[in-house]
Amino acid sequence: MTKSDQPIANAFYAPSLLPAIEELLARGVAREQIEALFRRTLFELRTPFTRIPLFLSRRFWAFAQATTADPLLGLAAGRRFVSTSTNGLTYLFDVAASLDSACAYFVRFFPFFNGHFQARVVRSEDSVQLHLLDCGSLRATAAMTDYILISICSMLRRKVLASGLGQDPILGVGLVHPAPASPSAHEQAFRAPVQWRQAHNVIHLEPQVFMQALTPGNHQLEETLVELLEQTRRNSEPTLLELVSDHLIRDLPGAHWQDFCTSQHLLERTAARRLKALGWSFSELLDEYRRYRAEDLLQHSPLELVEISDQLGYSDVQSFNRACLRWFECAPGSYRSRHQA
Repeated sequence: MTKSDQPIANAFYAPSLLPAIEELLARGVAREQIEALFRRTLFELRTPFTRIPLFLSRRFWAFAQATTADPLLGLAAGRRFVSTSTNGLTYLFDVAASLDSACAYFVRFFPFFNGHFQARVVRSEDSVQLHLLDCGSLRATAAMTDYILISICSMLRRKVLASGLGQDPILGVGLVHPAPASPSAHEQAFRAPVQWRQAHNVIHLEPQVFMQALTPGNHQLEETLVELLEQTRRNSEPTLLELVSDHLIRDLPGAHWQDFCTSQHLLERTAARRLKALGWSFSELLDEYRRYRAEDLLQHSPLELVEISDQLGYSDVQSFNRACLRWFECAPGSYRSRHQA
């Protein structure tokens, strides 16, 4: 399968959100509210290698920002990452012999852990950049982008600090989204200059530190961790919830429950019962994906409203208008004007 043939990423590693969940709990958000949001217990979300559909990431961050009314929530939650998020990728990053090899592993495995982004190292004669490319089925919001980038910066600094080096490996950060009302808060959080409205989210790295040998190498442990991650990636079986979500993203204009069941060789009644046991119905999932795709298209696409309505599978623009009134409490044109302004 060539790179262009790869399916669009549509799931993420649930425990990667635990630092953000801990931030909400510390701010007094009830555990029951968070569990109701995911329709999973926190115990289930902490289970190693649990992957859930990408729409739940959007759902979580929308809830988090609405609950806290804090536009800088992603930065605050990201600061918790290195102390509360441990998994095979973070272990592998820490034992790698240099930032160069650590980032190579990151590029290789990060899409499995975070469906929103793919990573890429871009080099020139005098610079090294770690790009995060938004390639998921649903776009990453500003808060989740802040959360991911500050988490990576913390991992990079921790690795250099553990090797006894005093030099900061991070020269600057570039963000796709526009500057907020108080951009200095981002520079203080990243401890580096920040540029806004960039083509890609990017971390500018110190080339000498990037290539330098760091912690004493443990080749055997590296090989063991790589093999474990490869086995997990190969053997990761999607749940029924993931399969339905993939069907919706792939065939959204004409997605139908009957077509999905036929493609999976499932009886409709049996599949509906199994999906309900996971906390969802097909109509609920369809509405969730339509909502978040509508947000993406209205904010970032030049398409006319009738074209967006068609892409979402509505029979007419009036039905799309009614859905937007329910989701956003305004018509789609008003929503677009407000966010593009």
